[in-house]
Amino acid sequence: MTLDALDTPALVVDLDVLRANVAAMAACADAAGVALRPHAKTHKSLQVARMQLAAGAVGLTVAKLGEAEVFADGGVEDLLIAYPLVGPLKLARLVALARRVPRLSVAVDAIATAEEISAAVSAAGGIELGVRAEVDSGMGRLGVAPCSPELVALARAVDALPGLRFDGVMTHEGQAYQARDEAELAAAASAACELMVASAEAIRAAGVRCEVVSMGSTATARFAAGHPGVSEIRPGTYVFNDRSQLAHGSAREGDLAAHVLATVVSRPSPAIACVDAGAKALTSDRMIVRDAAADFGAVAGNGWPVARASEEHGLVALPEDAAVAVGDRLAIVPNHICPVVNLFDAVTVVERGRVVDHWPVAARGRMT
Repeated sequence: MTLDALDTPALVVDLDVLRANVAAMAACADAAGVALRPHAKTHKSLQVARMQLAAGAVGLTVAKLGEAEVFADGGVEDLLIAYPLVGPLKLARLVALARRVPRLSVAVDAIATAEEISAAVSAAGGIELGVRAEVDSGMGRLGVAPCSPELVALARAVDALPGLRFDGVMTHEGQAYQARDEAELAAAASAACELMVASAEAIRAAGVRCEVVSMGSTATARFAAGHPGVSEIRPGTYVFNDRSQLAHGSAREGDLAAHVLATVVSRPSPAIACVDAGAKALTSDRMIVRDAAADFGAVAGNGWPVARASEEHGLVALPEDAAVAVGDRLAIVPNHICPVVNLFDAVTVVERGRVVDHWPVAARGRMT
């Protein structure tokens, strides 16, 4: 089957580019001597996860317990849930998951959260969970202040709690996405790494072992991997890439593995083409950059923006000389690929222009 026979809108993945992206990040981590634990929230796919693990990833990062359950069902044996797990419903599922995942870790940023996890694990018996302290390195979303007495107290508490093993510290340095250029991005990455390394040293100085210093961002991965004291990187978007990664220099046009294939269904004016991919296929996310443009993606190759989007309609702004007709197909590069993947039941896999497979988005909608 060729793409001409594919119904739209469709999420299309170029297998050769995907393979190259997976190999490149694995090589980056290997050259720097750091562990690679990719964030699977981007692809939510067992097939991609297996590619990453085969290339040398030590395990996977997931955002939610539901995602962890899907990857455990698929045989993944080393998982980090990088999200606070709170309440008896979550903890019961966590205990059940820990019984079938040989190496399972969780993130916490409060002693009370760690105590509840410890109580659930201890009551179940025969389980040990790895725990990482989540540190706010500047994004201001969640996490303990770096190098703070609260962070040291959290590490000490986890280290003393039954059923838990304190592994180290982790962060998502998302603030780096506000950098204006490559130099600012490198500086933001370095600043976050310095805070994390210093945080680990403060914990060690208090007599608690702190082996893992983990950074989490595709845009900063190339800088974080070589920073002294960093032991792990957790990029996610790199497998597919998107317009945000292009803007930050962490990907080139040839590294774009995924696009949304859409059909032109109307030409309401010479300056507009309406396609059958709206916000329910492209999301409403802007590019993850400073002063992001108010668009919904752009056509591959020429950059024509999807200037407006309702649920099922995308309005592409065209130049006056654009030869675009009803029935034409346009490949749209998303601003932010992670939520786009979550909107599709499956990705269409293409190799050298021909459809070779359809991969289910196995962890789609697993938000609990």
